[in-house]
Amino acid sequence: MNIRPLFPARFQDFCAPAPRPGEFLLERRFAETYASARGIPLDFDGLLEEIRQWCEASGIGGHGGNVSFTGRADGKEYRGTATRFRDELSILIHAEGEGRRRYRVPGLWSDYSWLVLYQEPLSGEWRSWPGAAKEPSLMERDRTTEEKAREGFEWVCRRQVISRVRLFRGNSLLREYFARPEKSRAGESPGPRQS
Repeated sequence: MNIRPLFPARFQDFCAPAPRPGEFLLERRFAETYASARGIPLDFDGLLEEIRQWCEASGIGGHGGNVSFTGRADGKEYRGTATRFRDELSILIHAEGEGRRRYRVPGLWSDYSWLVLYQEPLSGEWRSWPGAAKEPSLMERDRTTEEKAREGFEWVCRRQVISRVRLFRGNSLLREYFARPEKSRAGESPGPRQS
């Protein structure tokens, strides 16, 4: 199967097999190792930029945006769809005689890189907002846009029972809220402070 009409040549070669049969992931480490072992020059960031440009030209905008396509490569017909799920691009291709394959490009965009974490008052465990996940892999599901994360940060900071909240973009801590240890005066609302 060849998706050369869609993306740079050999795109599928740089994708690692995923745990699900027929699913492949484009990940930097695998792609660079594969290219290096075969003497293929690879500009991974350039490849991602080319994919983003293709998505934009195809009309794939925000979350849920998709496009259908058909074509012929190596004498075989293929059809498929490319869909954006938050920061990930999912490309599902049905090829004549080969069945279907899904290519996933996680982290292609960065607008869903914002995360709000708060500390549980009794256990001291960190949890994500709004899903209250405490496992790092599950916390990733709560990554959201800047606007929603900032609104969530403000909202969680106003909860009197919560004493500590953090706002991240990617892995960078942008803001942290510590509850004031002193009692607030009548009419004074608790809220975030820049730290």
